[in-house]
Amino acid sequence: MDIIISASNALTKWMQLTLPRQPSPDGKRIGTQPLSTGFAQVAWQCHVLEHGNKRGARYHTVIAVEAYSRYAILLPFTRPPTQVELEKVLLERWGNEALHLALNSGAINDDELPLMADCFAGQACHTRWVNNTDLSINGHIADAGQWVQQTLAHEGMEYLDDNHCYGLGMHINQLYKTVGGQRTKAFRPMIRLLDDALFRFGSGLAATSYPDTRVGDFPCPYPDQPVCNNVVELAPYRRRRAR
Repeated sequence: MDIIISASNALTKWMQLTLPRQPSPDGKRIGTQPLSTGFAQVAWQCHVLEHGNKRGARYHTVIAVEAYSRYAILLPFTRPPTQVELEKVLLERWGNEALHLALNSGAINDDELPLMADCFAGQACHTRWVNNTDLSINGHIADAGQWVQQTLAHEGMEYLDDNHCYGLGMHINQLYKTVGGQRTKAFRPMIRLLDDALFRFGSGLAATSYPDTRVGDFPCPYPDQPVCNNVVELAPYRRRRAR
């Protein structure tokens, strides 16, 4: 699975990174290429929001939005993280929140949660960082940023800690979103992220059968699914944990 982390100009400047630009097939819109998540790829658009007392300490919240689901993850920092640190925190939060959604939805039970967690941890991933801003996703990042600023003002705080970021993120991700102004196709980010997580990390755990899907698997939400399903199987994890 390929993971693309697309960093805005503000984020690369704050972290003091020099990153390649997202390739442009037609040589146009360099630096503002659209991102996509599909069968074998997950893309995150990341930006940084600065806040706090202008004459005192400054705090930062990294806002990461996944390309397909528009699911927002809020990450608080008191100093610029390294590239490795931000990548680690983002992927951990993605995994934890995806597993939380899978369990709370009833799609998996407590006994199956470790299997899904093992499958997430066992994914062979190749992460690629680029300097790019998908303008369609940027609107959702701006919305999340407004929620952060409004919450800070309402609560009289200068920064949000991990718990506040998680709680606010859960609220944002339950709200209906649209892509390209198509209000008739509004969706909730948490539902889309759940669909992705069940397909990607829940192979063999589905209690219900789905059309054009192998028994025990959850359906693929992407049109680019190949005929041969190469999602990580959970059978090896079951055998290993049973020993």
